[in-house]
Amino acid sequence: MIRILYFSRSTNALYDDQLEDILESSRRNNSALGITGILVHANGMFMQVLEGPEQPTLRTYVKILDDQRHSDCQIAYIAHTDKRIFEGWSMGAIARNDPLDFEKIIALQKQHRKAVVEPKIFIQTIREWLTILKDKHG
Repeated sequence: MIRILYFSRSTNALYDDQLEDILESSRRNNSALGITGILVHANGMFMQVLEGPEQPTLRTYVKILDDQRHSDCQIAYIAHTDKRIFEGWSMGAIARNDPLDFEKIIALQKQHRKAVVEPKIFIQTIREWLTILKDKHG
């Protein structure tokens, strides 16, 4: 199993119904492929974690690259893993508009520019997102 974290930028303003369409499609497709993860959308930027069997997860990422609703995809983290972080979430979602919440994403981007994201920063951010998902959905 692998885990991928990537960033991208919205090509246009994204409305709530468009984001909901993305999530609905992701949940349906990911569930069938055994993929879990989270999509964070904030200030015209996407950050997504995909985790699952290696080949289906990589194929899903390649499909994502072809999606015209975003551009400038950059993998910040990819690793083999034995345990899922987003177990039970075919695609969790967080939309953030608060600049303070966005600081974690910026920190991960800065780490990405160094060629390696420090696992501590990655894990801390992912755990915070998981807490938000659980609080939001019970």
